[in-house]
Amino acid sequence: MRILLISHGLPPDSVGGVEQHVDGLAKALVQAGHDVEIFARANLPGTQQGEPTTLSDANPRITRVAYRWEQVANLTTIYTSPPMAAAMRTFLARRLADGVRFDVAHVHHLTGMSTDSLAELADAQVPTVLTLHDYWLFCPRGQMFHRREERCETASIARCGECLTATFPWWLNAHNRDAEVATVHARALRALAMPQCLVVPSARAIPPFVALGVPEQRFLVVENGVDTERLMQLDPPSVGPGPLRLGYLGTVMPSKGLHVLLDAIAQLPPGRVTLRIHGNVVPYHGDESYATRCFARLRPDSGVHYFGPYGLDALPAILQDIDVLAAPALWHEAFGLTVREALAAARPVLVSRVGGLQDAVIDGQQGVVLPPGDVAAWAAAILRLCDDPREVHRLARTARSRARGFAAMASDLVAIYGEAQARAHNPVHRTT
Repeated sequence: MRILLISHGLPPDSVGGVEQHVDGLAKALVQAGHDVEIFARANLPGTQQGEPTTLSDANPRITRVAYRWEQVANLTTIYTSPPMAAAMRTFLARRLADGVRFDVAHVHHLTGMSTDSLAELADAQVPTVLTLHDYWLFCPRGQMFHRREERCETASIARCGECLTATFPWWLNAHNRDAEVATVHARALRALAMPQCLVVPSARAIPPFVALGVPEQRFLVVENGVDTERLMQLDPPSVGPGPLRLGYLGTVMPSKGLHVLLDAIAQLPPGRVTLRIHGNVVPYHGDESYATRCFARLRPDSGVHYFGPYGLDALPAILQDIDVLAAPALWHEAFGLTVREALAAARPVLVSRVGGLQDAVIDGQQGVVLPPGDVAAWAAAILRLCDDPREVHRLARTARSRARGFAAMASDLVAIYGEAQARAHNPVHRTT
């Protein structure tokens, strides 16, 4: 098949979970014999916004399009960008003029890519698959995590209006917020109606979309893969002598729950555990205080070390230096890439009982599933592992049984690409 992958970023310029997913999927599809092109957003300083630049003619062929969040004037311009929609239209026309017609387009995230790109794909008669890695299409904050640092179950106009007015007070107020939120939700429903297939990495991500008004039967579940080839070469954790080595991998932001983990560690006797934190520190929708709030909790003997952001090449070494990974997320995370990477590296995991994280392990077999935000429960679980290294070894022995590689994921998605083609040629088949 000739497959077009569309993403809001791509390594090495951007190394978030979705970007890593697209990179791994592209390589697996090429390995399976498919022709792959990637259309991805990039800053590209000095290039006019919306100008696509082909950087590689190899397989996968990579085209990056310039976008730098210029002239974003309201909620609508977060989602729609005429230059980016035009870039998609121009790209498809140029490839068609070159004799290239895509069998399918697989869209992974439209942040900075314009939701109108879906209409451009439809106009070009390209069957389309959309993977929903988060809730950005109807939640501008992306994670259904309220400004008050509370998890949202559904997107109601009243609750969203309250949150978004606090997030974007220069755009929203008590007079216009309900109408603006209703517009966001309606735009999301129009966008979600365009692709032939909607994919989620966990069935737990489906209910908020159904509550919004998307028919449940439209969703297909395909669990994401990770780079098992590299990570399965690592030795299992040594566990001592010395403190238990915990790891936290991910952006330092409130929804990820690092503060819960730090408070849990603070309840333990000094010297029992160390924590290695790897990830970006970025403002969370304008709030720059979270990292300070986290690190202000620490005492000199806390054993907590922050190493900053990391690249993909560093991941094996990072995982080799920990015994257990902790993912104390507070939001309905759709998947949890770092958790699956740790399992592939034979590292047991501590995860929150929320979203797709809880699906990563069988509780008590490859790790421990804990109540989100429950500091006492997290402290007790960590202390049990500190006291019993044999339990860490036991969990580690079966961790890899829960890991899934890129090749298996790509095989499942190719079947869905065929389904998207069938639905494109027979629209009646679309929602059955």
